[in-house]
Amino acid sequence: MVKEKGKNIYDIASEAGVSIATVSRVLRGETSVLPETRRKVEDVIAKRGYRPSAIARGLTQKHTNSLGIVLPKLTNPNYAMIFTGAYDEATREGYVMSLFPWKSMDLKTGYDPMEVLAERRLDGLIMCVEYQKKESYDHLTASLENLSRYMPLVLIGCVPSELDYPTITYDMSLCASGVMEYLLEMNHTRIALLGGMKEDMGVMSRDAGYRAALEKAKLPYISSYRVYGDSTTRAGEQMLTEMLDGLQRAYWPTAVIALNDLVALGALKAAREMGLRVPEDISIIGCDDLFCAPYSEPPLTSINMHQQELGARAVRRLLRPDDKTRELAAWNIVKRQSSAPTEIV
Repeated sequence: MVKEKGKNIYDIASEAGVSIATVSRVLRGETSVLPETRRKVEDVIAKRGYRPSAIARGLTQKHTNSLGIVLPKLTNPNYAMIFTGAYDEATREGYVMSLFPWKSMDLKTGYDPMEVLAERRLDGLIMCVEYQKKESYDHLTASLENLSRYMPLVLIGCVPSELDYPTITYDMSLCASGVMEYLLEMNHTRIALLGGMKEDMGVMSRDAGYRAALEKAKLPYISSYRVYGDSTTRAGEQMLTEMLDGLQRAYWPTAVIALNDLVALGALKAAREMGLRVPEDISIIGCDDLFCAPYSEPPLTSINMHQQELGARAVRRLLRPDDKTRELAAWNIVKRQSSAPTEIV
């Protein structure tokens, strides 16, 4: 048996008796190649079982069939669900999906994640944007503008309205007011909100919905019931413990809305350690409806944010761009045993 030559575009061109440019045109499906020449090249390709590399295809076709997604806090299962939806949809469309964990710019070393992304040969990028602190917002907007020169962008998450890019976002104000209405219908009037940034006062923020629901119900805003903090279980435990320690028992909240399920799980632990029964003494509601929510004790009422569908929608939007409109992502309350009506007034 004759040993076959290396399978590359140069060998294909040599055996077919054509130029490398002609082979490239055949691979791209261009109609300018004569039918007889096309058949000759295709016969050699078939005989050798030649498959162009992803890099070669990118160089000849001006794209690499590669997409990227930027996600923060990869330890949070919420973002794993978004990635799963995006990855599965990209695979169905014939694209490779690369994950880029978000790391803030390091002013000491000069590391800028946006510059690293700009150097990548991506056909498009999905970026999950969280509410930004004031000092980082200007850098974010400048970086997005720079990235948009190199590749299409789709923003997801809690995206500020000032960012004028194709966007799929959550109206967390509507979400928070919806959860408040659910609790108010169960006779809760002392409702706490745990987690998030103090700077976050946007019109679509949890704070906006929380305050609007209180105002609609003609209830006062009590600053002690709004505790800002991180998005971890430890933070949830600390926030609820410190809030209850700072209040007379008669003023303890009868319900808690947590930033996410991790904060809610920490709050569940704190409530137990403070001798409170859930939901008899205090109702606790999380957000994201993570896999662990049905298995907590008691099973956690949570807000299903449909993260996998969000990721899939972002890929479809990226591959079929139309305009810069903002779409709203879906959500719904999943009622479980951690929330119930209260008899405490």
